[in-house]
Amino acid sequence: MSAMEELADQGKIRLIGVSNFPVGELRRAQAALSRHRIFSNQVRYSLIDRTIEGRLLDYCQQNHIAVIAFTPLGHGLDQISRMDPSGVLERIAKQCGKTRAQVALNWCLAKEGVVTIPKASTIERVAENCGASGWRLTAEQLQELSHGIRYQRRGTLEIALRRIARYVFQRIGREPA
Repeated sequence: MSAMEELADQGKIRLIGVSNFPVGELRRAQAALSRHRIFSNQVRYSLIDRTIEGRLLDYCQQNHIAVIAFTPLGHGLDQISRMDPSGVLERIAKQCGKTRAQVALNWCLAKEGVVTIPKASTIERVAENCGASGWRLTAEQLQELSHGIRYQRRGTLEIALRRIARYVFQRIGREPA
């Protein structure tokens, strides 16, 4: 963190961000900084992966740390559809005159301090993703999406094992599948 602070002091970076830090690591990282603060934490967050809800999201909001949601569409709309057997997402998309992707992204954006970085491999997909901003789902629609679509929350053991596996694969020069 001191190296990040040095880069900020030199003007080589404007802001300090971290990735996949739980609350304890965020606290330790911020305590290691004396002249700057942590601006963002990039974490997995979507309609179907809500691991950060509760303690981590609350901590980030209270400490003005932006949450950068990666994989905000899960690993694709097909995966979200499997977790949405009653078709809540499709129904709300029709109500809003938006696509399912736009509604799923807007659900994330409705959370205070959350921005999304969806994958887009075509210009059309980028344009569609941009259509997720500039409007808001109603409180009722947000609640229906939150309660009507199944989701997971990873436990601390799974999170720790994933971090260890990522570290091991990086050390041997391969990414996990």
